[in-house]
Amino acid sequence: MAAQDAPRRVADRWAGLAQRSPAVGVVDTLLRGVGQVMFQNNPLTGLLFLVGILVNSAKFCGAGLLGLAASTLAAYLLGADRALIRAGLFGFNGILVGIALAFFFEFDLLLAAYIVLGAVVSTIVMMALVNLLSPWDMPALTAPFVLTTWLLLFAVYQFGFLHPTELIAPAAPDPAAAVQTELRELATGAGGLTAANLAHGFFRGVGEVMFEDNLLTGVIFLVAIAVNSRISAAFAALGSAVGLLTALALGGDGFTGYHGLYGFNAVLCAIAIGGLFFVLTWRSAIYALLAAAFSVIAFAAIAVALAPIGMPALTAPFVLTTWLFLLPKDSFRALTPVAIADITTAEDIRTTYRGRAAGPGPSAEPGEAT
Repeated sequence: MAAQDAPRRVADRWAGLAQRSPAVGVVDTLLRGVGQVMFQNNPLTGLLFLVGILVNSAKFCGAGLLGLAASTLAAYLLGADRALIRAGLFGFNGILVGIALAFFFEFDLLLAAYIVLGAVVSTIVMMALVNLLSPWDMPALTAPFVLTTWLLLFAVYQFGFLHPTELIAPAAPDPAAAVQTELRELATGAGGLTAANLAHGFFRGVGEVMFEDNLLTGVIFLVAIAVNSRISAAFAALGSAVGLLTALALGGDGFTGYHGLYGFNAVLCAIAIGGLFFVLTWRSAIYALLAAAFSVIAFAAIAVALAPIGMPALTAPFVLTTWLFLLPKDSFRALTPVAIADITTAEDIRTTYRGRAAGPGPSAEPGEAT
């Protein structure tokens, strides 16, 4: 029992230290911002995410930290709600902006300034969307990252001093072109439904949430999520698997599947709907996996739409799919929606809402909750 309680005691001590020490509080806030990329308000999860990013790319880790710091500092200087800042809710879009720009552009001092600008703007967009969506109790998700990064990327064709990588390359869709459906790393590599290829597609699907095309990073990310919530880790794994299998069943591009690009939006959809924005039941679990499967189609559609200007879909399929699955929440009586203010971990949400459904115990006085 003592061994089981050890992680909670360490977390409590860290939380107390973060409250007493401003320096530790800053570190705690930044780490929570990293964890919030996958809905995990946990500094240890955020630290492990950074380790996973560093395993794949020191450049991405540095660029992400720059965006994380800039977006969080902007929220503080603009006077945003301190509780939201401390929970990392202004950091996760910033770190994604930083990594994305380092992924799609050659890194130099100008790009560093571009990352800072984009991260600051993502904080402004975040607050704008929170205010816009609050009447419906709808989350902004990673929409601030998507909108800000798209604008920063689209602008490349007007600015000569920004140097895009070969990943930004306009290509008009050819309806007559054959799709390479074999799961493989390269066109010349060994393809097929081998255990190795499936493992790459599965774990890279988790890593690609933060642009990390690396099997080991995907493993570390899953462990990091499990540190905070085993349910969310399970749905992250299920989301990646459903995304990959849906793409394979529909004859998706094998290269895209191998590198996890059909999986990362499905991972986020599964985590969000599988126990966070809906109380976990067998019905909401199926609903979450349905959203994960549909995100694959949304990804393919958005990717085709943006192909002529050479731009990426980013996490827009996740945002669009999750919004579509959340908007009917008050009309589906088989599902129990969770208010944004109540979102913690899937485990805590399930316990809390079960307690509310049970009502006061038999020994409680009228009007007194147990």
